[in-house]
Order: sequence, then C-alpha cells, then structure tokens
Amino acid sequence: MNVNHILQVRDGEVARTFQNFLAAWWSRLELDALLAPVELPGHAGVSAQVITDPADLCNVNPFAPVMLSNSATQVEPFVRAHPGAHLAVVLRPCELRALVELWKRHRVHFQPPTASRDGHGDLTIIGVDCPGTFAPAEYIEHVTEHREDAEMISINLAYGRQESYIPRQVRESCRLCDTPAPLGADIVIGTIGIAPQGYMLVISRDEGLDSALKLQDVTDGLASEQQVVCREQMVGKLVEERQEKRSETIHKQAQGGEEFDLPFALFARCTLCADCLDACPLYDGELSGMLGVSDGRKSANLLLSELVNLSRWLASCSGCGMCQEACEHGVLLTPLVTGLSHRIQRQLHYKPGDPAQPLPWTV
Repeated sequence: MNVNHILQVRDGEVARTFQNFLAAWWSRLELDALLAPVELPGHAGVSAQVITDPADLCNVNPFAPVMLSNSATQVEPFVRAHPGAHLAVVLRPCELRALVELWKRHRVHFQPPTASRDGHGDLTIIGVDCPGTFAPAEYIEHVTEHREDAEMISINLAYGRQESYIPRQVRESCRLCDTPAPLGADIVIGTIGIAPQGYMLVISRDEGLDSALKLQDVTDGLASEQQVVCREQMVGKLVEERQEKRSETIHKQAQGGEEFDLPFALFARCTLCADCLDACPLYDGELSGMLGVSDGRKSANLLLSELVNLSRWLASCSGCGMCQEACEHGVLLTPLVTGLSHRIQRQLHYKPGDPAQPLPWTV
C-alpha cells in the first residue's frame, strides 16, 4: 500500500524545494550517484546528467516543461559505470515507461531497491508527474524573452486543475498521453494540481520500501487524505481529457479522414536519415531490412520476421514523441505512431510501462 508524504514548497520555488529534498535524501541514504535532468546554460532546456557530488544538485530540475531526449537510454550505461553502487534516477512518466519496456526486453539490467537489501548495488527510480512539455524551440524562445523559466514551470505544474489556463499548447505527444503520472516508480513526486497550492507529495510504493528509503526523515510528515485525493482527482481529470483526445485521433485515422491525408503526404519529405529512429529509446533495428541495411540474414521469412518485430516495437511505444521532435523535415510522426501503437496495444490488451505485465508474446 502506498505511503504518502508531504513536502512543503518553500518560497514558491518548486524546483528548489525538490533539490533540497534530494540533498537531504542523498545524505540520509548515502547515495553514490544520481542520473537526473539538469538545466543547461542559458535555459536551453534540460539534459540527463550523472551527479556524483550532492553540491551539484542545485541544477536539477525535472519540472522544466521541455524534453530534448528520452533519458531511459542512459540508464544502462549509468548502471554499468557504477557497479555495486547505490544509485537513483529521476524520470518523467514516458521515460519510465520506456525504461520498463527496455527492462522487459533485457536491454537494461538493474536491481530494484527492497526493504531487505542494504542499498548497495541497487537503483531507486524516482518518477515525477508530467502534465506535458513544450517544443524545445518554443521553450527556448519563451525563456530567452523572460530570462527565466519560472512562468513555464508554474503553467506546467498547474495544468490539470479545473480552473487552469494554458496560453501555449503542449507537444502533441503530450496531449495524447493518458499516463501523466509515473507507473512503477519506487518514489513518485506528485505535483499535478497541487504544487501551486504550496506542497508536493512524495509517494513510496509500500510501507517496507518507504522505511528502507527513509522518506519519513526527509519530508514534512504524512499527507492528509484530502491532499492525496486532490492529486488523484486532478490526475484522473487529465487522463480523461487525454483519452478523449487520443480516441478521437485514432478514430479519425481509422476512418481515413482528410486530417490524416496530410501526414501521409508529408512522408514524401522523408530523406531516410533515420534521425527519428535514433531518437526512439526502444528502436533496435526493427526496420533495418526495410531500410536496406543488411545484417547477413537470408531467409524466406525475413519480411514476415520484420513485420512481427515492427508490431512488437510499436506495442512497447512509450509515447514520448521524440521521433517527431528529431525530424527536421516536418513529418508528423506522432499521430501516425500513436494510432498504430495504441491499436496494437488494445488488441493485445497490453499497457506499456506496467512492470507487472509481461510482454504479451512471451506469455
């Protein structure tokens, strides 16, 4: 059963409050290294970086509403570089989904923390609520004008409240994401609909893990039932809005509506540079044969094999939208990939990112 702690936001500074929490938790748990989003100079965005000195936590900011890449791909090198160490990683929900899918495919190897372990050689996953992110160019333009990203952060954290107003549109992949809260994390930082009210939730997976991670020592007490329900209601509202938007998108695609003629036409701009595939955290050569990249295989069933791998790849899609962000030629990949992946997931009764659900073709 979840244990919900409260973290009071100091002086209205959400990021600074989280940094102070990390610093206290690092010391209490004797952490060795952390992989977390760090603000780049000049407010150019955030990038996942390895931190080994708690003094560098002052630049960690998982709330900046911008994604330059999916950090799930950096977890395996991070773990390999620190064997036997006590590690932690901070991820957005779509990054966490990608990490879980990589773990199921045996492309990431780590030991989760448990109440019975001494903490060495394990990886604690901290998932952060994410109401959505903005396109990097739009984000940079805004913070250049305002010299800070506080307004964008405030908008991001307020999104999901009934009375909230969003003056800008979050990325399309975020508008179609129906899982804005982390699934399967050891610790969840709950912010949707509540951070603007002056507090955040620090949620552990169960009582045993909560005790092992010593969260009671670095938070401001247990959350009230009203505070817990407030976030759950706001998350639920946001999920409903996203599900409606996604269903509408998939329906239009299935009906071959005019709205989807344009994305197919835009494929004519594709130069086969494969930047979209490089940006995908889950791509593992599923299209190599179709792209003319030979791997030495010779089989009459090669095409069938690639179609199978393609469908399985799409079934694990985390919905981060990095494929479209990487495309410099305006190919609208998000609605196409979303429509295909969700229809496959629906047919397989599969929810990507659920650590308790095995890959459907391995059952």
